[in-house]
Amino acid sequence: MGSQAPDSDLPPIHVLVTGFGPFRDTPLNPSFLIARALPLTLSTPANRPIHIHAHPTAIPVSYAVVRDLLPTLLFPGSGTPKLPFSRPPQPNFDLTLLIGVAPGRSDYSLETQARRDGYGKEDVTGETWEEDALWASGYAAPEVLETGVQRGPVWRRWKEGLPDLPLRLSTDAGHYLCEFIYYTGLLEYWRRDRKGEMPVLFLHVPKGVEVEDVDRGRRVAEGLIQAVVGTWEEGSKNKEKGIGKEHVEDADQGWAGS
Repeated sequence: MGSQAPDSDLPPIHVLVTGFGPFRDTPLNPSFLIARALPLTLSTPANRPIHIHAHPTAIPVSYAVVRDLLPTLLFPGSGTPKLPFSRPPQPNFDLTLLIGVAPGRSDYSLETQARRDGYGKEDVTGETWEEDALWASGYAAPEVLETGVQRGPVWRRWKEGLPDLPLRLSTDAGHYLCEFIYYTGLLEYWRRDRKGEMPVLFLHVPKGVEVEDVDRGRRVAEGLIQAVVGTWEEGSKNKEKGIGKEHVEDADQGWAGS
């Protein structure tokens, strides 16, 4: 593992990682510190290279900025394409990990879903986002979207790799910018291919910004990324062995939300 460049013929996995900027009583946001502390390269047990693309600047805690910026990071081109797509464009990354801080939590929470409406808390510009007419009416998007990443297998790998750290799965991302950016990311996949995968995750981290806090958060984020890619690799092996989809679905029932 670690940051050494792997020697492998397997195609690399490209991962986008983002963190937020300051807001309210959080002048220094640990989510961005953790994102930029990640190494450029990781690897998996199969020695597949994982290239980490940390966004170079902190994402402003602004509904409008997130709404405009994230789609341009995830998919090539910009603007609002019409539906339905004749052929969904390929995303810029294989996996997106969005990181945010949860000041009231002491654990690291992997969020599993996000809500479309009801963002009544003011962002750093004083704006709210109660409803997005384009999302609700134009796209007829679901009120709740869930990550397409297999939660059960990923959770087990993540926990087994970091048994000494407080990790959990959560179904409540806070109904603020963290949940808003999560829904925005999931929606970009959903609206392009409603039956396709949505490889977007959101990780909530505690508020600490000391060196040891950031290093711990880095370990957690690295472990999560490796857990996801390791699960994908195992799924590929199972498919080659003829193990059916029902086994994967059964495994996904093993997660416990909060």
